[in-house]
Amino acid sequence: MDIFQVVGLGIVASVVLLLVRKERPELSLGLSLVVGLMLFFVILPRLSSVIAVFGNLATESGIEPLYFGIILKVLAISYVADLGASICRDAGEEMVATRVEMAGKILILVSALPIVQEVLNVIRTLMS
Repeated sequence: MDIFQVVGLGIVASVVLLLVRKERPELSLGLSLVVGLMLFFVILPRLSSVIAVFGNLATESGIEPLYFGIILKVLAISYVADLGASICRDAGEEMVATRVEMAGKILILVSALPIVQEVLNVIRTLMS
């Protein structure tokens, strides 16, 4: 049922933004941000259940909590960077959007280094 709320809000917002952008372009960016936040808060309750399921999976599989935290952090970075880049594109700032995406990718790489190190240690152990 949530998808109907999200899609309905997105369609209504798009039509309103199309009309507002012609008359008052400066207002359309603010309205777009408000709609984005509204969509986020519609989905937010589902996010906590997803995190709980991932936590249970990590516990059952024996994955260390450190690695589970890193995976969640990488996911969060990717979503936040994508959201930020989309907002920049909506504002007509393609170059800033590209830089936000690049920064997100670098932060993901830095955050994932402990996992990469552990994978390399396992490979090294298997080869010995």
